[in-house]
Amino acid sequence: KSNGNLFVSALRSFFANAIRMSQLEADPVQRVIESFAEALVADASFLSCFSSSMLPEKERKTYRTPDEVLFGLTYTTLMLNTDMHNKQVSQKMWDTKKFVGAGKDCGVTGGLMAEIFKCEIGR
Repeated sequence: KSNGNLFVSALRSFFANAIRMSQLEADPVQRVIESFAEALVADASFLSCFSSSMLPEKERKTYRTPDEVLFGLTYTTLMLNTDMHNKQVSQKMWDTKKFVGAGKDCGVTGGLMAEIFKCEIGR
């Protein structure tokens, strides 16, 4: 499994059981995303596999630690998911180029972002 597929599978598994995100305000959503990122960082086998998709520390802009990187990536992926699959979103804000470009702010490679985008389109 690629890191993109690995991340998206973990995301779907966690959030399918956690909550119905569309019914929550921003603060509870943020706490759930933080918990998800902390759970992934605590999983040594996931982090070992995933770390190759993180940018080198010197190149990370907004999110620097693994917890922060996974938080930013999760938040951005949830925004993509909402953008693509929520019928109430009339003006789509994400395309492949924008999503891949957001990887630099998240602290991950463009390759990982492209994999995640493909996973979300294939849903």
